Amino acid sequence: MGINVKNITLSITSAALLLLSTAVIAAPVDISYQSAGTSTSLETKKNGSVNAGLNAITVDGTNSLAVNTSNSSMAGTWEATVNNYAAVQAGAGKYNSGRKGHEKYAKAGYLFSLLDISESLSSTAAKYNALVNYVIWDIMGDVPDLKNRRDKKLVKGLKKEADANKKFDWSTTMEVYTANDRGTTREFFAVLPPIATPIPSALFLFGSMALGLFGIVTRKRLSRPRLTG
Repeated sequence: MGINVKNITLSITSAALLLLSTAVIAAPVDISYQSAGTSTSLETKKNGSVNAGLNAITVDGTNSLAVNTSNSSMAGTWEATVNNYAAVQAGAGKYNSGRKGHEKYAKAGYLFSLLDISESLSSTAAKYNALVNYVIWDIMGDVPDLKNRRDKKLVKGLKKEADANKKFDWSTTMEVYTANDRGTTREFFAVLPPIATPIPSALFLFGSMALGLFGIVTRKRLSRPRLTG
């Protein structure tokens, strides 16, 4: 009975990736607001205007882009927990209350996937990003009424799309950052990959095992006598 090198290698790789993702989730990160990024303002009926869209931040010193989940300022520096798709499905996240709390994140994750994450945007693209962010606010909580009728129409269409994607898998789209300070209610979504994660030494060990196993099996195949007819 021969050794299936492909299956063993896939198993080792899966275990290594699981270890890597677990390490990412467990470690808190330092978040720092940098600038308004490509975000822009939306006119509202009572508050004049609100800023929405992708803001520039750093995650452990590495540049990233993120949207806030509420109509509040992102300014400042704080420590946050990284909640990926699996963690939110298991109940993590500021808004993940009730049996269907994760559906809010699914709808918001779908909307997040529609964002234009280019470094510079036209006014039209920036406005679209802002409206997407506005609908995310609406899904997660309260929002101020918009003034522009066209904006309202676009928001209505985005809401309909989001409602149709309450089971959306956003695992390859974004990560959720929840502030660890109890007095801070901040939570936002950042573009993947937000940080450069060092590879744990255990992952190198898994890789060495896989290469060693492959070498042993290869040598056995080369040393096996050929049968001649």
